[in-house]
Amino acid sequence: MRIAFLGCGYVSNMYRLTMEKYPQLELSGVFDLERSRAETMARLTNSKVYASFNDLLNDDDVELVLNLTNPAEHYETTKALLSAGKHVFSEKPIALNLSEAQELVALAERKSLLLSSAPCTLHNPVAQTLWHALNNKAVGNVRLVYAAMDDGMVNRAPTAKWINEAGVPWPTVDEFETGCTIEHAGYVLTWLCAMFGPVEQLTAFSDIIQPDKTPGISIKPAPDFSVATIKFRTGVIARMTNGIYAEHDHQLQLFGDDGVLSIEDPRNDRATIKLRRYRTIRRKRFLSPLTKRLPLLGGSEKIASYRGSQTRDFCRSIVDMVEAIETDKSPYMTAAFALHVTELTLACHFATHPTGKESGYIKMPYFPVTDFKPMQPLSQVI
Repeated sequence: MRIAFLGCGYVSNMYRLTMEKYPQLELSGVFDLERSRAETMARLTNSKVYASFNDLLNDDDVELVLNLTNPAEHYETTKALLSAGKHVFSEKPIALNLSEAQELVALAERKSLLLSSAPCTLHNPVAQTLWHALNNKAVGNVRLVYAAMDDGMVNRAPTAKWINEAGVPWPTVDEFETGCTIEHAGYVLTWLCAMFGPVEQLTAFSDIIQPDKTPGISIKPAPDFSVATIKFRTGVIARMTNGIYAEHDHQLQLFGDDGVLSIEDPRNDRATIKLRRYRTIRRKRFLSPLTKRLPLLGGSEKIASYRGSQTRDFCRSIVDMVEAIETDKSPYMTAAFALHVTELTLACHFATHPTGKESGYIKMPYFPVTDFKPMQPLSQVI
């Protein structure tokens, strides 16, 4: 299937490199407002450069577009793509405002088009192995989850040296103006929502800990820390933190009646899943120091290497969407699912911070208004 890239920034390189694994994906063309980036991507992928966004919209040979633009541009660009009859896979989130995200999902439904969103990590062997372990009661009934997405002081790191293989620098200003919760909460929320169902209530707090992130560079204020307590309809409760101040910690812990499952980093397609069980000796009950590593479903796989801290196949959801389009079925992660995760992400990001007044996330506890159909683990890991 012929697809196109809208946006050739930092993340597009990860899609480019992992796309080489899938012969059923053909990159037809690319567009970026910064033409030099589009020309570089076209040269690396042997594709064409669109002279304008309208040229991409009018290309009838392209059915699916990857929206890799800045999050602030997702709503307008995705709306234009859907209006032009294109299926859309968007980087997270699908919009920065709930009403706009709802509008996009409704538009896609009216036009019988598919709309899905990153991250694609729910497809990976780590997520699927964990999900099967939960269903098999590996640690009994799980009632509590601790999730951390703390990146350390990224703003003090030499980010100017973070340049990918295509010569594109890490988007420092965009990252900080968007906010770490919007950038990272999806890695946790997609897993937990899929495994435990929709959220019925959450209470979140967010604030700006470092107003002077990058001396000499003006950055629009956005929360750089958030903490949320989330209750799923199944009764499971999760505590999630996002930040760029505390030490680096991406650990996900699921506490059950009989033990604990832990994952070092849900962003990593090769992360280790550790299982520890409770033991009782005399009058004490404690977690055994013995750790079991769960073998990943699907076995070992080849994942393209690229600069950066992540090991991930960025194209799993793209392949799934292509198969859904060709078979006239729903993708694994539907538009309704993407909308629910988007709503939760925005609620956690804005929380009670003044920047959220216009978005309506100023009152806590917050009760989500979106929903999605129950999901099941994949029978076969891509």
